[in-house]
Amino acid sequence: MPASGRKRIHEKSFDLIVVRRIYVPNPGTGGSLMRLVKQASEEMANAGFGKPRILRTAFGDHGTIITEQAWDSLADYDASRDKVRATPGITQVFDQIYPLLAATHNTEVLIEVE
Repeated sequence: MPASGRKRIHEKSFDLIVVRRIYVPNPGTGGSLMRLVKQASEEMANAGFGKPRILRTAFGDHGTIITEQAWDSLADYDASRDKVRATPGITQVFDQIYPLLAATHNTEVLIEVE
């Protein structure tokens, strides 16, 4: 392991990652989208996953909502994907979210540097 105690990117394991999702609503659906994103966040917490932080843009695409969720490692995040998809409380909310979006949500995985 490097002197910093962190593994190299190509080893695909990190001490901390943040998963950021960006949701751009169709015109007129921002309020409904915000309500559902808050509900999805609660369902994530209820299912034992970390509760995502919810942000809204002040400028840029109107009504854009951003969530950020910390994970201990990329492996932990990857392992959660099947569990999330098998949790009806979460999937039922996302089934309501998708029709409100101008396009599918964008997912970014950020690596903690310091």
